[in-house]
Amino acid sequence: MSKIHYFQRYSSIENTVTNNTLQLLARIYDYSASAASRFLTDITGQPIDIGIEITQQERIGNAVPDGAIIQRSFKILIEAKVDSPPDSEQLLRHAATFGVESQKVLVLLTKQSIGISENEIAGLIRAAHPDIVFKNVTYESICNATKGLFKEHEITMTALIEDYIEYCNDASLFDQSKYLLRIVPCGESVDINKRYGIYFHPSDRGYTPHAFVGIYAKRTVQAILAIESVFDIDLTNGHLEKTLVTGENTDKFDTHLRDIVQAAKDVCGYEIATGHRFFCGTAIDTDFRKLTSGGIQGARFVNLRELLGSFAGVNDIAQRLRGIQWQ
Repeated sequence: MSKIHYFQRYSSIENTVTNNTLQLLARIYDYSASAASRFLTDITGQPIDIGIEITQQERIGNAVPDGAIIQRSFKILIEAKVDSPPDSEQLLRHAATFGVESQKVLVLLTKQSIGISENEIAGLIRAAHPDIVFKNVTYESICNATKGLFKEHEITMTALIEDYIEYCNDASLFDQSKYLLRIVPCGESVDINKRYGIYFHPSDRGYTPHAFVGIYAKRTVQAILAIESVFDIDLTNGHLEKTLVTGENTDKFDTHLRDIVQAAKDVCGYEIATGHRFFCGTAIDTDFRKLTSGGIQGARFVNLRELLGSFAGVNDIAQRLRGIQWQ
């Protein structure tokens, strides 16, 4: 492939995934070379410097030139796999194509870590090409490396990152949904969201799959909801019709669904009896505070596994989030 494409035209999922990942890197590089350098350093484990180095009167051997402008060369080759296993012979052929670059990194991109096979393949490549670094990188680690690259106000780039993560989820390249807490600004509805253990928004609003909802107001996640059922409802003339979106198909939330529809109208002036989606569970109080000033622009996602490690249900999450701050 002589270039990366803005619009897809591939039948092979490996080529599509590779193009989308390279597109992500290209967009990061176009925005900030230093961010691209940090990103590549993170995923490869090697110090990847992008851009020129300018020095003045620095000794080089027996000479001290007045100045130097240096562009250090590197080359990273990527082989993407989705469902097929790694092919050591193919990787050795790739390794043979490196030139005189000062840094040479061969990356195998996979859904899951290949484990001990990484050391075995690295040994084969090192025996034939001692100056080449072999690294197995997962799609999840790519997504993790994008976090913290940009500030919240860099809206275009944060939206790009979120869309790539959503693409990886949608394409089943990895599934982090069971660890995701979606923090949602609730405003006037915060009290009824907590009281009934239900969060709602318009049915046509898109979102990344997630397991937990953080009910947020006044710079604090005030309660955590473990999602048990998600319904689209129609409540007309007292008759409730539910369409299950995901989770348990149950009637145990019916009373709360009726009550929150009425409370939304009475307390907030919202008409949500039709055209809305309801995320149902039991809200557990917590105190997960936003460190920085100002509110949040739309929903925010937190990977609870990265923040807390392992956890034992929503009560454990709510307790351990108390006193923790986020940005």
